[in-house]
Amino acid sequence: MSKTLASSISQRSVALGCAAALLLPVGACRKDPGNAASQLTNAPTMESATGEAKCGVRKSAAKPLVVEWPAADRAALEARTSRGLVAVRYSGCEMEVLTNCTAGGEYEYLGLTQKREGVKITNADELYAQLPVGAAGLEAKLERSGQLNVDMVIVGRQEANKSQFTERDLEGRCDEATHVITGLTVGAFSFYSGAAAEVGAGVKVGNVGAGAASSAGQEILKSDGNESACGLASSEDTAPPENCGALLRVEVVPVDKMFASSTSSADPIPTGGGGSSTPSDSDPIAQPYDPKIDRKIRNATLLTYGGGYFGMLAGITMAGVGYGLHRKAKAALEAEQGATTVSSDRQKNIDGARNGAIVGWAGLGLTGVGLGLLVWGTIRTNNLKAQKAAMRARVAPVIGPQMTGLGVSGRF
Repeated sequence: MSKTLASSISQRSVALGCAAALLLPVGACRKDPGNAASQLTNAPTMESATGEAKCGVRKSAAKPLVVEWPAADRAALEARTSRGLVAVRYSGCEMEVLTNCTAGGEYEYLGLTQKREGVKITNADELYAQLPVGAAGLEAKLERSGQLNVDMVIVGRQEANKSQFTERDLEGRCDEATHVITGLTVGAFSFYSGAAAEVGAGVKVGNVGAGAASSAGQEILKSDGNESACGLASSEDTAPPENCGALLRVEVVPVDKMFASSTSSADPIPTGGGGSSTPSDSDPIAQPYDPKIDRKIRNATLLTYGGGYFGMLAGITMAGVGYGLHRKAKAALEAEQGATTVSSDRQKNIDGARNGAIVGWAGLGLTGVGLGLLVWGTIRTNNLKAQKAAMRARVAPVIGPQMTGLGVSGRF
């Protein structure tokens, strides 16, 4: 009897406990994370497995390290820099080199006094800040080893000869381009897990130059360049020494995409009537806004007044002066015809009449050119103003490294 009663009480306690657990917040019923068995029962989410959650909210670093890139990718980027400025698609933790897109300009090598730098990564925040592109794949390695390290020898930089870019500066298939690489730090590096090596009397930094072998408690993940070769570098170099040109870090700037095409049907232009007006192929007036239209109007106006009006005025003035000189010299020659003696100024008057005629005809020609420029410039200016009036512009303010944020629409 007592056993039956105890069993009944136990079953009721379990039932009440389960019911109470259903009423509590989910967080109150979480299993102890320190228990290995309980961790195995928690199914990993896609975001926790890939790091997409951190990538989605983290601003893309402007100067990320690239030491974690596969050797083939770093070699491709290094080769690509010899053909012009490199455009990339860079968002969150993804950077893709666009091989068919080039920005106008080139890189110039700047030799530096040899410098040594060590980067120590001990948590996920530091990992995503220093190595955003490969961070998701390195989280497990960081958790197991407790520390990731990058030891670098820096000998120079590849710097772009310009620092601001718009879509008009890109050539090729550049629809996905978001940034342009404007700087690359070069030298040698060693990327390894485990505690950092001791620095002895300034002879070596970490594992740079140590090759692919792993020391006790450390594992070499990536390495490139040779420290001995880097010792030959000089600030006067026009190129990095052989075996000391490994890419360490890149610097990027965003591509300005302020003026977007108004032909997109996904983002209609709001109107005062509460509806929307979406430019399309069926609307003959709608045209994409040309940011150079104001400069074209200004140039046409300057040509109209500078070349047209002033050209006509100068031509009329020259024609008047030439006609006056010609008439004066001709009158003097006619007066000599009735005289019994030949004046000593006769040749001078003959030359004056001829020169006056030349100046007069030149003035008439300049007047004609000025009149032509006046007519053409007036027509050109009116056409450009009509084009500007027909254009619809959509402007988006800059937030972060890419053009995102609240859109502002307008008509011009």
